[in-house]
Amino acid sequence: MHIELDAVCHTYQPGTALSVDALKEASLSIDQTDFAAIVGPTGSGKSTLVQHLNGLLAPTAGRVLVDGVPPKRQAARELRSHVGLVFQFPENQFFEATVREDVAFGPRNLSCGAVEAGKRVTEALDMVGLDPDLFGPRNPFELSGGEKRRVAIAGVLAMRPRIIVLDEPTAGLDPVGRRELMAHLRDLHYREGIGVVIVSHALDEIAELVERLIVMREGRIVFDGRPSVAFEREELLARAGLDPPQGVATLAALRRRGLDVAPGAVTIDDVARAVADAVEKSDET
Repeated sequence: MHIELDAVCHTYQPGTALSVDALKEASLSIDQTDFAAIVGPTGSGKSTLVQHLNGLLAPTAGRVLVDGVPPKRQAARELRSHVGLVFQFPENQFFEATVREDVAFGPRNLSCGAVEAGKRVTEALDMVGLDPDLFGPRNPFELSGGEKRRVAIAGVLAMRPRIIVLDEPTAGLDPVGRRELMAHLRDLHYREGIGVVIVSHALDEIAELVERLIVMREGRIVFDGRPSVAFEREELLARAGLDPPQGVATLAALRRRGLDVAPGAVTIDDVARAVADAVEKSDET
């Protein structure tokens, strides 16, 4: 599946005194091969942008194409089944008595029979690392924060989307919960072949994870490319109100002190290697 936003604009409450231009000529393409993050400060248009990917919002101007074709109005429901959107704190929307029943809600709305819905529930819980036999009968309100978040994501996965978009997926989780959830998102992409788009404002969390970084500022996309390229552009990040990942900031500080550290390192291991190589080179000279 390939989704393209072509010069999309979106205005909330147009023609009123409260009119807000949330998106300004945003052009973007997303497909199943992507493991991407959309980053930017609060109010930069991130959430508005991703709601155009699954038809929850329609453009004020511009167009959205799905596999090269504008989706028909009656196809919006089908589009939402292919592009799953997980909002912040999705566990606040639990309302069933058991995990299994809550995860089965989506498939039942797709008119799946009991056998098919059960199969999808088992499959989705497995995908997020929760044993269906152990967690299925449990009350979702009694789970830990990280487990609740994974159950909520399983509820979207049970609809078998080709792309899943998560808005601030680690919000409110402790460090252990954040690491576990990010590891499961990595598995969803590489093991299950699902396109993953993470909306975030924290570069440290996604620095070692994603392959593509989309930076937004004031409703516009100001960068779309490799994370390592964006992280080396201090002015870009500063203008977007973003702090570089800790490792990248450390290398920049070392360069300012005269150590000839090669650019491009993002992961902690790469940063450590880059520093070691620079020190070794310095000792040789």
